[in-house]
Amino acid sequence: SDILRSTEYEPAVRQKAANYIFHESKRLESLSQKLLMLMGLSQEQPVMKPVQLNTLFAVAGRSVVPLMEGTRLDFTPAGAVHVLADMDLAADLLRNLMLNAAKAEPEDEAVHISWQLEWERVRILVRDTGRGIPPEELERIIEPFYMVDKSRARASGGSGLGLALSERIAVLHGGHLQFESQVGVGTTVSFTLPYCEEGGQADDNES
Repeated sequence: SDILRSTEYEPAVRQKAANYIFHESKRLESLSQKLLMLMGLSQEQPVMKPVQLNTLFAVAGRSVVPLMEGTRLDFTPAGAVHVLADMDLAADLLRNLMLNAAKAEPEDEAVHISWQLEWERVRILVRDTGRGIPPEELERIIEPFYMVDKSRARASGGSGLGLALSERIAVLHGGHLQFESQVGVGTTVSFTLPYCEEGGQADDNES
């Protein structure tokens, strides 16, 4: 950028350099925001309210679809099932998992989101039919800055913080991320939220 300020170049060269500076700046901005969020989550207490599971799916899905480049979302309807969650944090967790699944290049061009009751908790599962994760990578996948496919992740603007943030949000809700994956077959990532009896306080985001 300093050279561009002091030297004349052909318009095409200037445009190419400006595009590079813009995209790198956006990448660093995103990285900074994720770092700040990761540090903040170490002390944050979630605002837990009853949330209809279908509403959580809808809120997370709306912001993800434009970024998925043709990959569709396949939700299992949840009826009137409610969970106890911080809507903003839980939706961000679900968004991260759905985007990761889409980046795995699923064979059926879909990301499947389902749920199941487990005692007093609801397990939410995000499944893809993509590349899969090698067994030796699974133990480190939630470490900050760790990326399974570094070249592919960097090309798509990845920082290796998404799953670290997701794990922290899962912990704040009393759970952990769980991974099941097979190379060439696909990956399922799941987490749990506390089950909430229907008829509790309505969530603010429900439509």
